[in-house]
Formats: sequence, C-alpha cells, structure tokens
Amino acid sequence: MRTVVLAYHEIGAASLQEAIRSGLNVVAVFTHRDDPAEGGWYANVARIAAEHGIPVHAPEKIDHPIWLERIRAMKPELLMSFHYRNMVGAKIRALFPAGCINLHSALLPKYRGRAPINWVLVNGETETGVTVHHMVDKSDAGDIIAQRKVAIGADDDARSLTARMAKESAAILAEVIPLIKSGKAQRTPQDETNATVMGKRTAADGQMHWTKSAKELRNLVRAVTHPWPGAFTFAGTRKIMVWRSRVVEGTGQPGEVLSSSPLVIACSQGALEIQEGQGPDGVWSSGVQLAQDMNLLPRMRLGARATASKRKRTLVLILGVNGFIGSQLSERILNDEGFEVYGMDLNSENLGELMQHPRFHFVEGDISINRDWVEYHVRKCDVILPLVAIATPIEYVRNPLRVFELDFEENLRVIRDCVRYGKRLVFPSTSEVYGMCTDELFDEETSPLVTGPIHRQRWIYSASKQLLDRVIWAYGMQRGLRFSLFRPFNWIGPRLDSLDSARIGSSRAITQLILNLVEGTPILLVDGGTQRRCFTDVDEGIEGLFRIIENKNAVCDGRIFNIGNPDNEASIKELAESLVESFDRHPLRSCYPPFAGFQQIESSAYYGAGYEDVQHRRPSIRNAQTIIGWTPKIPTAVSVERTLDWFLQQHARENGLTPPAAVASTRPAKAPKTVRA
Repeated sequence: MRTVVLAYHEIGAASLQEAIRSGLNVVAVFTHRDDPAEGGWYANVARIAAEHGIPVHAPEKIDHPIWLERIRAMKPELLMSFHYRNMVGAKIRALFPAGCINLHSALLPKYRGRAPINWVLVNGETETGVTVHHMVDKSDAGDIIAQRKVAIGADDDARSLTARMAKESAAILAEVIPLIKSGKAQRTPQDETNATVMGKRTAADGQMHWTKSAKELRNLVRAVTHPWPGAFTFAGTRKIMVWRSRVVEGTGQPGEVLSSSPLVIACSQGALEIQEGQGPDGVWSSGVQLAQDMNLLPRMRLGARATASKRKRTLVLILGVNGFIGSQLSERILNDEGFEVYGMDLNSENLGELMQHPRFHFVEGDISINRDWVEYHVRKCDVILPLVAIATPIEYVRNPLRVFELDFEENLRVIRDCVRYGKRLVFPSTSEVYGMCTDELFDEETSPLVTGPIHRQRWIYSASKQLLDRVIWAYGMQRGLRFSLFRPFNWIGPRLDSLDSARIGSSRAITQLILNLVEGTPILLVDGGTQRRCFTDVDEGIEGLFRIIENKNAVCDGRIFNIGNPDNEASIKELAESLVESFDRHPLRSCYPPFAGFQQIESSAYYGAGYEDVQHRRPSIRNAQTIIGWTPKIPTAVSVERTLDWFLQQHARENGLTPPAAVASTRPAKAPKTVRA
C-alpha cells in the first residue's frame, strides 16, 4: 500500500520505524525542521527516512498547491500521521483513497489537541493511552480504530512517559497496520459528550503559583522538566528553574521558604521540596546548593518576578531597511518584544504590514543626503546595521565609482558615527571579500583575501568591503568600537529583488533566470554556468543574523561570521536546471511561454570587459556553529521553489493572469524596484 507518512519528534520516529517494519510502502515522509530551542534530544524523523532511502520533505504548508500536485503525482493510497504538528486539510485528505489515519497520544475523546503527554501530568492523571483514529475536519475527532492504555507512575515525568508512549505507539501500530492493509480495521465513533480539548503549552505556562497545592506544583514540575522548558519561580527578580521536586509536610504562607537545607517552600496545601534546580548562573545543582548560592533563607518569599524598572528595549537602526535582508530582518527582530526598529530607505514597497507596527519607525530618505537624520539616529539607537549597498556584479563593471561612493564612502561615515557615539556596529561584509581565494573552505580568520588585477573593475565592490572590514577591525582594536561582521553567502528566497531589475541586468543570478522563464527567452549561462556557489535560504540566514544582533553574553563582539550553507553547493547551471524543474511543476506554469532552452555566453559579452569571477565560494561556518549555535538545514531545492513561487505570484497579480489553481500570496503586492541591501 503506497503510503505517505507525516511524522515528527520521538513518537513520530518510533511510529515511522514501525510503519516500515510492518511492510507499508512508504513513498514519502513529511516532517518539520528541528527547532533548536527544543534541544535536539529527540529522534530525527528525517534521518530515519533517509536511512531507508525514503524521500523526506519539510514544507511550511503541506496544502500549498505545489505540494498538492507533488503528492498527487506520488499516486498515494494511505496517509498516516504520527505527532505531525499541523492539521491536515480536506484537499490533502482527498488524495488518499484508502484513508487518512492519525495516532494521538491520549485516550480519545479526552485530551484532544496539543501537548497531551504534558497535560495528563499537569492534571495528575494516573492513566493515559494511545489512540489510532481516522482524520476529519475537526482535530482528533474521527472514528477510533484502536486504543491502548498506558499507566502513569507516581515518578513518571514528561521524558519517561514520552519514552513509554513511543514504545506503546509502535506496539499498537504493529496490531493495527495489518488490519488497515486488509480492510478489516473497525471504526467506533467518539462520544462527544466526554470530549476535552487542550490548548498549546508555552514556556510561560511553567510558572509556579504557590497558591496551588504542593501536589499540583509537583505535577507541573514533572510535566515540564528537562528537556522541556521547565517550571520556574522568582526570588525577587532572580529566576529559579525547578527540575525535580517532591511533596513534604510543612505549613506557611504560600511561597515562604520554610527551610534552606533541604530547600522547602510552603504551598497553599502542604510544602514542596526543591531537589534539583538552576539559579541565574545556569549551574544545575541540588536544592541545598541552590539555597546556599542564592542565599535563600527561611521566611523569604518566592513567587512572581518582583516589579522592577521596565527593561529598556534595544533600539536597532537599519539603513537600507526596504531591501531583501532589511525587510525580512525587521520582521524577525520585531518578533521579540525586547527590540524596536528605526529604518531608512528610498522606498517602502517591501515593508508591507511592518509600516503599521508600533515598534517600527520608517523614514523615506537617502543616506548620502539625509546625513543629519542618520547621525541623530546612530546616536539614538543601540545597534547599527548599514545595509545600503550596490550588490550586483553588472553594476560593479558599469558604475565602479558609484559602487565605491555608496558602498565605501557613505558607509564609512556611519562607521565613524558609531565610533563617535559608542554604538555597536553589525556590518554586512560580503562573501566576495574572499575574491579569488583558492581555499576549499573560506575561513573568516585564516583564508587570504585575494582579488584580481586593477582593470577587472568587478572587484571594486570586494575591495571596498574588504577595506571597510579592516577599518572596522582597527577601530575596534584602537578606539574600542563594538562590532560584528557577517558575510552572507548567496542568500535566496522571497523578496530577493525584482524582475524589473533583472530586465536591466541589475539583479541576482536566480532573478535573471526566472525572468528568462517568464518571458520565454533562453537562459544565458555565463561562461557555461560552471561557477559554483553555496545557496542559503533567507529564513535561515536571517535567523543567524538575528542571533548576531541579539549577541547574548556579548559573544559576537569582535567576531566575523560566514552565514552560508556549505552543503548546498551547486553550479549556476545546476541551479538553472533545478529552477526549470520547479517551474514545470508550478501551478502557474500554463500562463507562460515554452522553455526556450539554455544558451552559453561569454562573461565579457554579458557583464563587460571588467568582469572576472571565482569558480567556487564555499564557507566554513565554524564560528556560526560554535558561537551562536547556527547550522543551516534547508536544501537548495526548497529555497528555489519558495523564491520562484514568490516571483510568479507577484508577476501573475501585476499582469492580471488567472491560471487554474492560482494562489494568493501573503508577500507584498509589489517587488522592490531598487536593490538597496
């Protein structure tokens, strides 16, 4: 039976393995990208699929028309979902004639919804279970095929219960899958009168309210203990994580420290001994040591965070905020309540809903004209990102002096303002500073920065950026400038630039390729398209850049970071071939002319006589991995599809195209007409 599996996390991994063992012909696996915030302790579904040679995908929306078509092409019969976190809509379910089956970690109809394993522990249940049921429009409400009860021990916590539930999930699937394959699986409707629906849990739900009983608080601790976010309380403004506890005798005011050795806290009923925890220093220790280190003495009170002066938000100034990086970085920054963004650019087409955000402040202007505004806001803000640049090779050759004036001279003014007012600078260097470097991996600290001869004006951008890097470094050593440099390696994704810029030759390579497909003109492979690049998804690039801006514990000060995906190396020709394949699968394909083929062209004829290029540009990302914990995972094919989809949706709207299955885009209605970042 041709089966598509949706799976994630520990139970998803165990269930996928059982589905394979039980003889299902798993033709594809859909999962989620791992969340670094979850600690990576759980089994990796994608790795299991890869080990068995099964194609694995992690789209943001499985019901996107692109994925509907791809799944339909698999000719699937059965869909099975194991702890996949997204609802499966009717359009997807309609593709599976043998049915759509879900495995839920609770005894339905009780504990429908999110985090059932955590909720049963929070509520002090002594029994839970696993349910295999049919999917319907309502979450976890379909007919039950089978259930298996699981006892909850008094000492069970979320980790131990998850491990047992994973085993029970595999066991029930071993019984049920043969019945599903033979068509003999029973169906029992759920009793809606007994249904309970639980909501999503967040880290904030781990706060301990001492007005609850000791038993309730102990249940909370074991429900969210490591590797979950944990239960916590405060001693004044100091946060205390509680990882293990037990109920003991004792009376006092809720939250009152009754004893330091052992560390015992009064609750509304009974008392709770904190056996293991962490204080603000992050050191995991016994409750006794925790009390000693934090000087927790009898009669002190624990509880909500003490009211203190409101933490000042970090003000971030982004020059070139409307560009590819600036607009998407602003969205990411503003997801964090601790930040506020001030931005300037020539226009605002890419900013969309940001313009209405209360912590986003935009002014239309030019850094070479509005110098007083720039200086004032450098002085006002905490972190400065000068993203304004001319960053396309054809401009380096055509307008080398303009490149120098904008990319070097104007940015140098901003750098000097940062020095003058003592502000932190996060500066966009470029992968092109490595020039004609012959190292296999370009290393921030050891690779030579070698460019071509003077008449090859293509290198003026590289030389300008490289000199600024050296000036910034010198200011850091001699004047105390706080800085971080980041070097993007071929970021691609939505809002990259515009088809208009491609028409005049002032765009990134992939945009030019998309324009050729849209207009039905041959794809021009400069010098055969043999140059190799490492393509990086913009979402992952932005996350890496955000961590540099966030700069926890000042670990990024004085450091240089390559932000690229060394595993996504491909030639321009290979990129073009991948793009053509994605184009042929796209729902809008019928709106456009036939593919006009590939055509090779010499670089001098395309860019001009001052052009020269390097054949590979592959980064070492050791600094990013070890200092900010950043490792990219999104494959180029996924980024290519996202980029292509955005451009085609834009073009279709602007030109009134109404193809079958046209999809409304959530991206801005217009692409930027000038690349400023």
